[in-house]
Amino acid sequence: MITAAGRTVRTGLLVLAAVAVPALPIAGFARGADGLAAVAAGLVLVALFFTASKVAVSVVARRMRAMVLPAALGTYLMKTIILGVLLVTLEGSDSVDLIAFSWAVLVGVLGWVGAELWVATHTRVPFYDPDAFRARGDSPHDTLNT
Repeated sequence: MITAAGRTVRTGLLVLAAVAVPALPIAGFARGADGLAAVAAGLVLVALFFTASKVAVSVVARRMRAMVLPAALGTYLMKTIILGVLLVTLEGSDSVDLIAFSWAVLVGVLGWVGAELWVATHTRVPFYDPDAFRARGDSPHDTLNT
């Protein structure tokens, strides 16, 4: 896995764990056992969706760089379809507290995106392909000074 992706997954999971610490007792107190289960399911869903995307895209990036965009869009499409089917299936269900589930997913997504933003702003990665410059005999510094 690409280092930044691994770091993002670890940081995202830590943020979700930090969200779960207050969210689970609050949901249990306010919404009962159904709310507790719904919050746990919502946070697990967020963890699975984001982790699967990061792993899939990083594997594709390592093997076929030209396919990164299709891989990212494909995983996004699959997650959207799965979430849509899940929500349509759960609509009107009394077995899952949809309010608690929705709040858990919303807070989990915001937390994970915040973790991704933090990792992206604190990881040094080149914004160019160093191999492409070496192949041409150029240096990225030469293009900056012209």
